[in-house]
Amino acid sequence: MSPQPNTPSPEPRVRRPLAMLLLLTGVFLALGFISRGRTNPHLAWTFCGVAGFLAGWQLVLFLVTGRNKPGLRWEFVPVPSHYVQATVQFAIYVYWGWYWREVYTEAPLILSQVVFFYIFDALLTWSRGQPWRLGFGPWPIIFSTNLFLWFRDDWYVFQFLMVATGVLAKHFIRWRRDGKITHIFNPSAFALTLFSLVLICTKNTGCTWGEPIALTQGLPPYLYTEIFLCGLVVQYFFLVTLMTFSAAAALGLLSLLYLRVTGVYLFIDSNIPIAVFLGLHLLMTDPATTPRSSLGKILFGSLYGAGVFGAYIVLDVLGAPTFYDKLLLVPLLNLLTPLLDRLAGLGVMGRFGRWEMLIGQRKMNLAYMGGWVALFLVMLATGFVQAPHPGSTLGFWWKAAEEKRPRAVANLRLILDRLTREDLDDPSKPVGNTSATGPLNREQAIGILDDQIGSIYAEGKFVPTNSAEAIHYFLRGCEHGNPDACTHLAIEYLFSERLETQAGMEQALATLEQTCLQSTNGLPSFLVGYAYDVGRGHPVDKAKARKFYGQAAALGDLNAYKNLARMQLNGEGGPPDHAAAALWLQKAADLQDGQSCLYLARLYHNGDGVPRDEQRAKALLEQACNLGVQPACILLQQARP
Repeated sequence: MSPQPNTPSPEPRVRRPLAMLLLLTGVFLALGFISRGRTNPHLAWTFCGVAGFLAGWQLVLFLVTGRNKPGLRWEFVPVPSHYVQATVQFAIYVYWGWYWREVYTEAPLILSQVVFFYIFDALLTWSRGQPWRLGFGPWPIIFSTNLFLWFRDDWYVFQFLMVATGVLAKHFIRWRRDGKITHIFNPSAFALTLFSLVLICTKNTGCTWGEPIALTQGLPPYLYTEIFLCGLVVQYFFLVTLMTFSAAAALGLLSLLYLRVTGVYLFIDSNIPIAVFLGLHLLMTDPATTPRSSLGKILFGSLYGAGVFGAYIVLDVLGAPTFYDKLLLVPLLNLLTPLLDRLAGLGVMGRFGRWEMLIGQRKMNLAYMGGWVALFLVMLATGFVQAPHPGSTLGFWWKAAEEKRPRAVANLRLILDRLTREDLDDPSKPVGNTSATGPLNREQAIGILDDQIGSIYAEGKFVPTNSAEAIHYFLRGCEHGNPDACTHLAIEYLFSERLETQAGMEQALATLEQTCLQSTNGLPSFLVGYAYDVGRGHPVDKAKARKFYGQAAALGDLNAYKNLARMQLNGEGGPPDHAAAALWLQKAADLQDGQSCLYLARLYHNGDGVPRDEQRAKALLEQACNLGVQPACILLQQARP
């Protein structure tokens, strides 16, 4: 028998690309289990499910692609804009992650998205019968996406759906531009916008790291400068300077106008939030989906800056998380790109464009970069960016709330909530700006913050009164050596009926006793005197009480005037001194204290320590009666004929 011919098998050119994808699928699975997938069952099943889906798709392609079908072709096409942007974004990640280590922990998951993008893009391209262009394109798209939003582990399947959405938009939402078919939307911005809208509408932001990402990007010092310097690289190579320049200028001017009109900051603790600053450098500036003309770029950037400003206000009014402001506009602006370029070619603007072409776009871009550098240096020098911001302080919003400024109470509560959730005793955590004048060490800054927080809880004007929280923060502020916190703590201890307030009384009073001699405020001395007077926190010692009342009275404390006069009249803590008591009562009467007017009237009526003077006594009784002291009113009625 003659040997049977072998059954034809798919050509190597079919098998080799699929074998490469199968290898990448293995890498994808490995990255999942290198990450938290080892300990989180939800994440582990997500990776297994996605890998199974990709492997199944590969099997279908293997089965349907045979000898008589076109091969699975691919070509390596490195695009400079891809690897330059990816390098710049990687530098941001490295610096940011040093201050928020969750970024480094997330690294395997970010890499898994890159691998998923390669596999999904290849399978989609081959399924459409087209050659796959292999390059560095997935890197800047994934890096850009994860600079603004990633899902928590239990919901991580939506991260891959977001990546797939960007790939599908890149393949299927296209138009003809400059004589060729190209995608309309920035893939990362399109997916971010779509998923942001879904999260806002369903109120499921909590299943993402979106808000922590926006907040922690403010942790690294000088991140504005790093983003600016990295942005210069992108601007030099891809001529996108005008978009960033105009967006920053528009947003900065609108922020200043808002401050001028309302007296408060729109973005609470910054003029241009760091995440927005990042967005106007590395999210909206995709050269493939933005205007070609310089005036078109100016319009595009200005609309982005104004749009972020408006989006923040709308999100705030709707009660939605405001960090989405920078993510909602880019696809709409991508759609407007041809219109913006057409507008830039009309009339005077068109003549400017032709004049610019004579000089050369690259030379003009260098001039624009010079203008952007100058603007950024002005921002740095004036503290508009990167410097400690007044809006990050509790004191600023406390004062604004007292003045009934727009959104001041809500922002005060927000800052208060942030501070109460932070462990300021952790030396790795920044304390932030306290609005105090002069340089402060860490202990002093924490003491000021604790005193402010305690005062807000004690006052109960903008948050519900909470004596326990007030005492907690006053005690901690006192432990950090803040005399105001010790003063407020002593007030709580001395005039509160709470039994548990006895714990730190001795410490507060001891601190006040040490500092009251250097104080220009009589309240600390009065409190120490009162403690000795009534025996709370100190054993009763009338002599010391009289001494500290004297110190407080010399500094103008009203209560000290009255208590010192009482002790001098009664001979407590020393010999009686009615003449001195009359002087202190007169000072209290001058401050419109009705009880002091009554006591002083009695001294003048009796000629006790002062010359007897019925007219003066009557005038003091009338003053006391007018101030609401009923015994004085009764005495006046009895004195009438």
